[in-house]
Amino acid sequence: MLEATARPVTGIRSPATTVRTAGTAPRRTRTAVLLAASGAAFGAWVLAVTAPDRYADSTSTLFSGAVGGLYLAAGLLARLRRPGNAVGLLMLLVGIGWFAEDLQISTDPLLHTIGLFPRSASTGFLIPLLLVFPYGRLRSRAEDGAVAAVADRALLGVGCASAFVLQPAGVPFHASVTPNLLLLRPVPWLHQLTDAVQLTVSAAVVAVLLWRWAAASRPYRRELAPPLTVGLTGGLASALDAALGADRAWSHTPLITAAHLSVLCLPLAFLAGVWRIRLGRTAVAELLRRLPVTSRAALRDELARTLDDPSLQLGFPAPDGSSAADCDGYVDTDGRPLTAAPGQWTSVLERGGRRVGVLVHDPALREDRYVLEAVVSAAALELDNQALVAELRASRRRVIEAGDEQRREVERGLHDGAQQKFINLGLQLRLARRRLDRAPGDPGVAALLDDALATLDQAHAELRVAARGIHPVVLSEAGLVPALRSLAADLPLRVELRATGLPALPGPVELTAYYVAKEAISNVLRHAAAHTIHVTLTHDGTHLRLTVTDDGVGGADPHGGGTGLLGLRHRVSAYDGELTVRSAPGRGTTVEAVLPTGPGAAARVGQG
Repeated sequence: MLEATARPVTGIRSPATTVRTAGTAPRRTRTAVLLAASGAAFGAWVLAVTAPDRYADSTSTLFSGAVGGLYLAAGLLARLRRPGNAVGLLMLLVGIGWFAEDLQISTDPLLHTIGLFPRSASTGFLIPLLLVFPYGRLRSRAEDGAVAAVADRALLGVGCASAFVLQPAGVPFHASVTPNLLLLRPVPWLHQLTDAVQLTVSAAVVAVLLWRWAAASRPYRRELAPPLTVGLTGGLASALDAALGADRAWSHTPLITAAHLSVLCLPLAFLAGVWRIRLGRTAVAELLRRLPVTSRAALRDELARTLDDPSLQLGFPAPDGSSAADCDGYVDTDGRPLTAAPGQWTSVLERGGRRVGVLVHDPALREDRYVLEAVVSAAALELDNQALVAELRASRRRVIEAGDEQRREVERGLHDGAQQKFINLGLQLRLARRRLDRAPGDPGVAALLDDALATLDQAHAELRVAARGIHPVVLSEAGLVPALRSLAADLPLRVELRATGLPALPGPVELTAYYVAKEAISNVLRHAAAHTIHVTLTHDGTHLRLTVTDDGVGGADPHGGGTGLLGLRHRVSAYDGELTVRSAPGRGTTVEAVLPTGPGAAARVGQG
């Protein structure tokens, strides 16, 4: 579900959902098809009745038919593409108005007189088309300011009044070569006034579009660029031709050709802006191919690239549970309160009725609803998946740390209970042995006491080893490096330990690294037939890297390792780490674990 609002500065609000009446889009489509067919039939009739009598200095029948036909075809496609956008409808009306204007060039007095009324019809429809392009509506006070809104409406009113009121009202005072059947008396200045008003309004519209371009964001410029470029090219060519004079053959032919080509290309340029040649479907497909991503910041970058909107922001409900009804309820990818620039719009990201975030983006993206809605859905799905993965990792982390705590309790119980009893029993046996030495008696008793002491020492050593396997006490008391040295001290092969630049590490990270080293060394003893083990610990400021390398036979399965290595993979991934195994035959085996240790990691492990 996509929602948008224009409350960017004071807060992010969820507006009422737009209700689309069933059947509205098909009805608009049928109307557009009917209007295009009627316009084509009308244009064909106009060209047929005016072609034999066309003035010598007017445009050709082919050119006139091509321009009108392109407006009708492009308008129909635009209307079918976006039934709710008025741009397609206005393009259809421009095409019909273009054909209606051709009636004035007929030498038949009746057709000529009729043609004087819509003499500026295409311009009358072209002015609102330019003003509402590409959104299909005039700028509003809330979004663009009062000055912009008033300017647009003033230009629209003057342009339409000139074409549809002033021009028809001047027909009885317009004298032409072909007789005007309604002529009362010629008033040349009235005709000149109408043309001057239309020229002034057209120039003002171009100035407004240029101003919009200068202040626009990249998505809006992308849509405005085709018609603005083509229109300015044609306008400059016509202006230069008028300034240099039509009698200069070296300039007139190329300039008038450029002007005519611009007129021909203008409807296609409007269509390009509406249709978004950029192929948004392909962009969405590329986005889906690149998902999932590793972080929220990476997701924001991917969304901005897909929508071609560098200003795009991705917001999330604040972790403190505050209301998500305004800006205070959202944070950005860096955890700061979300803010929106003036004029930006907000699309709500929802999954299963739950609000998982918001997109703050350029308002121009609303016009390609397919792309925007597809990107919004993809973003909501990705955020929901990230939340589920984070919840799974947190759950796994809690299970792991609960197990670690239970092992600590068992180790403490053994140390404070069974081991202490073994120590007391050993003291008693040794005391009995010394007394027996002072008062010799049965030599068999001495032998029995010696055997009991030997058995007791062996049991005590085995119990210490078992307790250390449950949880390494030296790790809690002295840290990771001493714990690894203690682990290596009892091994039957040489272990070289190197540790550089290690800061104070979170307890779960130290414990995970210790178990990775212990399991890797155990695998070396069981399978590698190695002579030396190299254990290396490094820290780059944000990650701890543990590497255990041996000079054994190699050839281990990187994805195997039994349940011990599988458990380590789960433990490492629970803390957003990565465990890799590299083992080429005859080249030994390398087990590497990379664990994040930055402030964010410390906070995460602390939540377990």
